[in-house]
Amino acid sequence: MVSRYTLRIFYLLIVVIILFKVFNLGLPNELESPISKDYSVYHHDSIAYDYYSKTELQQSKIGYQWNIWPLPNDINPNDISPAHPTNLSFVDVIYIMTNARLVERHEHLKKVFHRQGISMSSVQWRMKWNRTTCHSSLSQVYERLNLKNRALTHDQQRRCAITMEHVDTWYEIAKLNIRLALILEDDVIFVPYFKEKLLRMISTLFRTGALHFNKTCLTRKQKQIASNEWIDQNPMFVIGTCFQFHDEHFQKSSPYAFPLLSTQKFNASRCTHAYLLTPCSARALIEELQMQKNDFQNSDFLQNYLFRLSSTLQSFWMDPPLAYQGNQIHDYDHIKTFRSQTYLD
Repeated sequence: MVSRYTLRIFYLLIVVIILFKVFNLGLPNELESPISKDYSVYHHDSIAYDYYSKTELQQSKIGYQWNIWPLPNDINPNDISPAHPTNLSFVDVIYIMTNARLVERHEHLKKVFHRQGISMSSVQWRMKWNRTTCHSSLSQVYERLNLKNRALTHDQQRRCAITMEHVDTWYEIAKLNIRLALILEDDVIFVPYFKEKLLRMISTLFRTGALHFNKTCLTRKQKQIASNEWIDQNPMFVIGTCFQFHDEHFQKSSPYAFPLLSTQKFNASRCTHAYLLTPCSARALIEELQMQKNDFQNSDFLQNYLFRLSSTLQSFWMDPPLAYQGNQIHDYDHIKTFRSQTYLD
């Protein structure tokens, strides 16, 4: 005979199980085993969960491994002076490369920003260029990119818009002297606790001398900087990745890998969906464009090309990445336009 006490315990367990299921409603099975060796990235509720952030799913703070990079409050407040126009410390403007017709992506990005507590007030939507404007303003395309006198192929015409949006943004950052700009493409998704991780990264860049504000830009010189130059350079900070690219020294196999910044002079880009530029690095990119006639290249290949030519530009990769592309992840939020390379349309 089952006692009333035993029945109460049984019913209580049933309630606990139901509540647990409700709490995790809609959670992909792959995210319920956070330390399984799965390097895939999962888009769930406007956040990208990779192998290095799945353990943060049920946590109220970032993983312990990030504490090796102190927050500004942990270091001398006289060393740096953050500004918050974007709700991202030190970042003055956020540029988003997109197309006016991609309304679904725009609405999704608003959710992404809201989930991370990032203000949309200083966002600049870049949507001037498409196949029509590339064709009608071809002379401007050739001037801005300083292209060789040869016709663009059909494929290059289709890729013209995204490259021109990026290059126009470099020109604006240089012209307006924007001290730190975050450049995104419209399918970007951030990992959990993006704001705090980015702040810890930027604070580390200040503390180690890789990033300076109000510093005279490094001018073009005859001899290139060293491939691992950390301080005397014009920097780009790549916080996104694609195709599982990581620095060779990053502890890729550990879900608790410590964050790592690495110099990547000759492999500057990891796609162009998430990176930061200073006015010095924007000017150096433009200067390098104008030094010689160029073949048309996609924005990421163009970055690689210009960084290899430049005597002052240095690229830094952030591992683990802080952002991913919507078309390279398992999308449980079902964003239809993530399934196509929309810039080719």
